[in-house]
Amino acid sequence: YRTIHPVKYLQDHLAQDVRPDGRQFLSFRPVSVNISSITHADSSAIFKIGNTTIVCGIKQELAAPKAETPDCGYVVPNIELPPLCSPKFRPGPPSDHAQVLVKLIENILRNSAAVDLKDLCICKGKLVWVLYCDLICINYDGSIIDACI
Repeated sequence: YRTIHPVKYLQDHLAQDVRPDGRQFLSFRPVSVNISSITHADSSAIFKIGNTTIVCGIKQELAAPKAETPDCGYVVPNIELPPLCSPKFRPGPPSDHAQVLVKLIENILRNSAAVDLKDLCICKGKLVWVLYCDLICINYDGSIIDACI
């Protein structure tokens, strides 16, 4: 029913004021966070929204700043959507979906000022911190952007 008539499936749930997973429309998915989960990373967390689960590991290193921003460090996100997280994904190089997510998260981090990139500067024009943020999806069940951010 969900696969053959997806619009009707969603309309039926909408008419009953309930989401397909059984929650009311105004109820949130449960959220949990476990920090410092990976001992080999400089920082890490396991973040879960509903059934969507993301493992995040952050490594840091020193580097020369970008020419256009000599007083700012930078964050380099990377997202993996392996086949084990959902039947939607196949083995091989990163999917288009993963690449779009990386660009979206990069833009959100840059434009939201959630991380002040000037705080990552050690010596203007010479040395900055680079944060490599590896995000691996363990279970893909919606809200992937929220879980990654």
